Amino acid sequence: MPELGLDLASKRVRKRSDYGYHLDFRLRWNDNDIFGHMNNPYYGVLIDSIVNQYMIEQCGYKVNKGEQAGIIANTYCDYFGSVSYPDVVDCGLRIVKLGKASVMYEVGIFRKGEDAVKAVGGSTHVYVLQRDGQLGKPDKDGMPKHMREGYERLMKRQGAKL
Repeated sequence: MPELGLDLASKRVRKRSDYGYHLDFRLRWNDNDIFGHMNNPYYGVLIDSIVNQYMIEQCGYKVNKGEQAGIIANTYCDYFGSVSYPDVVDCGLRIVKLGKASVMYEVGIFRKGEDAVKAVGGSTHVYVLQRDGQLGKPDKDGMPKHMREGYERLMKRQGAKL
């Protein structure tokens, strides 16, 4: 599978099949803004939700209980269409880049039953040491093995080269 471009033109034509992990979310009335579409910050909530659910369910991430914490180094979201209550959205997750102590995610947001991508966003997590609630620097050996294995499984599902 060829590598997907990260430019706006490439993101605008994303397909569900570009993503290896999917979750549906039903929008709520209060997700809408005064213009009748989902308020922009809620896109970030969806992106963060699918990433964290994958980390917890598929990688064994333990919130506030591991020796390392995945902290957000950056976020972004590009908008190509709108969704609104009472839509159900299909969010797809893929790994863009897997480093020694970091991972870059991309999430595609689709209205259920429609092919056109509505938004593409993502974030980068950097794994740092965590002791007694204090965050430190990345471990010299990189991220925890179980996290890397979970990310690699997703990369295989999305057809990426490891």
